[in-house]
Order: sequence, then C-alpha cells, then structure tokens
Amino acid sequence: MPLPRLLGQLTQFFLVTPCPLCQRPASPLLCDGCYRQMLACQWKGSTQNHLIRDGVSQTTLADRDVLSVFSWGKYTGVLKQLLALLKYGNQAELGIWLGCQLGQQWRVKKPQKARYRPVVVPIPLHRQRLKQRGYNQAALIAQGFCRATGLPLAEHGLVRIKATNAMHSLSKQDRQTNLMGAFQLGQSLPHKSRPILLIDDIYTTGTTAKTAILSLMQAGYSIMGVATVAQAVLSSPLDRRSAPYPDHQTLDLNPNL
Repeated sequence: MPLPRLLGQLTQFFLVTPCPLCQRPASPLLCDGCYRQMLACQWKGSTQNHLIRDGVSQTTLADRDVLSVFSWGKYTGVLKQLLALLKYGNQAELGIWLGCQLGQQWRVKKPQKARYRPVVVPIPLHRQRLKQRGYNQAALIAQGFCRATGLPLAEHGLVRIKATNAMHSLSKQDRQTNLMGAFQLGQSLPHKSRPILLIDDIYTTGTTAKTAILSLMQAGYSIMGVATVAQAVLSSPLDRRSAPYPDHQTLDLNPNL
C-alpha cells in the first residue's frame, strides 16, 4: 500500500471519535447502533397514554390561551441516556448535535406559522450551576437548533436570578415554590413585536417553562411555544383536554394549576 494512503488511513483511525454511549467508532457523533436506538425514541404517530401527536402537544395559558410544546422524542431509552451525559457527563458536544436534530424536525413539523420569525431563547442556568457544569445545556441545544433552522438566537434573553433545588424529586407544588421569582429579563431580548420560542432539554411537568413564559408575558412579549429535545410521557398526564398532535403537547400557564 502506498505510504500516503497508509498514513491517511492511520490518521483517520486515530481521529475517529468514540460513541459516548458504547465507545464504538462513531460517525459523526454516535455509532450506527446507538443512533438507530435513538431514532426509536423519536415521536411517531400517536400515543395511547399521553395526548401527543408527532411530538407536538399544547398547553393552556390563563384558562384560554394555548401554546405548543414541540419535542423531538420521548424521554426514554438512549435519548434519556444522551441527555444525562449532556447534563452530568461533561459531554457538551451532545448539546449542539441534539439541537440540530431538534431543529431539523422543527423545519419539517413546526407547529404554526407566525407573522414574524421567532427569536430563540434558552432556559438559563443560575450562575452557580453554570460554574459547576461549565455550560448551559439548553443554550447549547439552542445554538444547534438555530444552526439548523436559521432562526435568531438571544442566548441571554432570560437570566436565572434564583438558585433553585433539583426538580426531579419535587412535587408539583414544591416545583412551583422552588421556581417562584427565579427568572428576570436579560439584555439581549428583541423588540416586543417578535415572538419568543423557548428552548430546553426536557419537558416534564412544564413548571420551569410556565415560570419563564410568565416572566416574558408580564413584560409584554408574545410566546410562540416551547421546543425541547425530549418530553416525558407521564402515566397520569397533567392536561388531557386538548393535545392535537405527539411532538406537540399543551402547557397550562394558570399559576393555580
């Protein structure tokens, strides 16, 4: 074998990035097997236990307004593992890559047309959590999302001014108390004529999204909805009243619910 070809193959071999889940050679980020398992988590069709269709659900605001919650897939299996690696495994590159996956799906299935293109705002971390983790996973997802969609990004449109406890073990009421007064407007928000699309990694009960949206709405901003990489399928859905699609769900912003 000619020396240049051999050197090229050796270089390619040593530069291959291992799959973060199984350590096999990956292209570009996951190996073929893990990527197929991730695709199995993607929203397709509808679910019997949760009123979501193609990853889209809806949420009710102040008893009558409805927002879409758009998600790439179900919070389970390989997708759940990837999000855990992103948040707790120092795998920042997963954030932009997952954001690109979300953005590509958005381009195909975006829930509604707006008069103006939305400005993307990620759910922020408190500075203490940001220092511990080294990055805001929602901001990385938003960067990838905007690369795929061409939408403008206001990365610091919201600021988290309250250090909150981890949410996974809290009841719904405790989540609301935990997040009360957690957000304030940042310096990079657009003119109020531009709608806002919030970005986060996971949508579970909607408490974080509700709190952030209410902060923006009280300042006069209109909200197109929320987009997340994954959405939990709850055994007892919080809102079965109107979810027309499964990559979209409904979010009820009534603070008493």
